[in-house]
Amino acid sequence: MTSSSIYLLIFFAAFLHALWNIIIKSLKNSLVGIAMKVFFQSIIFFPIIFFVPLPVGITWLFLICSLILHSLYFILLGSMYNRSDLTFIYPIARGCAPFFVTIISLIFFVDHIPLLGILGILVISLGLILISLENYKKKIDFKLIGISLFIALIISIYTFFDGAGVRSVNKSETYIVWNFFLGGWVSIAYVYLTEKKELFELQSKELFLILIATIISFSAYAIIIWSMKHEPIGFVASLRESSIIMASLIGYFILKEKVSHIRLISGVVFFVGVVIVYNS
Repeated sequence: MTSSSIYLLIFFAAFLHALWNIIIKSLKNSLVGIAMKVFFQSIIFFPIIFFVPLPVGITWLFLICSLILHSLYFILLGSMYNRSDLTFIYPIARGCAPFFVTIISLIFFVDHIPLLGILGILVISLGLILISLENYKKKIDFKLIGISLFIALIISIYTFFDGAGVRSVNKSETYIVWNFFLGGWVSIAYVYLTEKKELFELQSKELFLILIATIISFSAYAIIIWSMKHEPIGFVASLRESSIIMASLIGYFILKEKVSHIRLISGVVFFVGVVIVYNS
């Protein structure tokens, strides 16, 4: 498969990523929704683990580290959705993550990325971070910036582990299936201990929406993990973050939301970064 085809798949995955986030955000308790999403995912993939090879060696390290970091990220994301803290934090976190993961992959010599490619990743990150200016206040909130960078670090490290993990196996489906099977148990245990009442009060309509979000979510991330076996991790991570731009497009064309000038500028800058990456 050509790089162009893989990039198109990544953009499709980004669209799916935006969709499941919109669904989860619409729920009364997004933290419970996310926990149920990954729990459904684990249940769905339980029978499939018997049809793929058992991971061996260092692959288990990548799986366990990914599980811990993904669980932490999902708990933080659900909590932020519930508190509506996401409009400033999320663009910075998702914008910085591709740059961080590129640095990590270069340090550990996982990928060779040309200078032009690194420039493209930087431009993409800038385009995403610009969205946070939409909610910028005159007083700089260093606490929120710190949280944003911490979340960016979590995203970048679990992305690196998943990229390295899928490259440590002969068949991508081995890592993908075991990753998805293991991924839901920590989050659902946390929510059971902290949000038990809300967990058992989920309505059938909410459970159906969560199931749809589950299918969309693992379809999107399966594409991303598979892509990291074939393309530089930094490229995949940066193009994947077009989900923020996709969310704006969904809001404009489907939900009839207004799109600010900042988001338009962000989209243009992001597109320029994509062109640079593609031509690197």
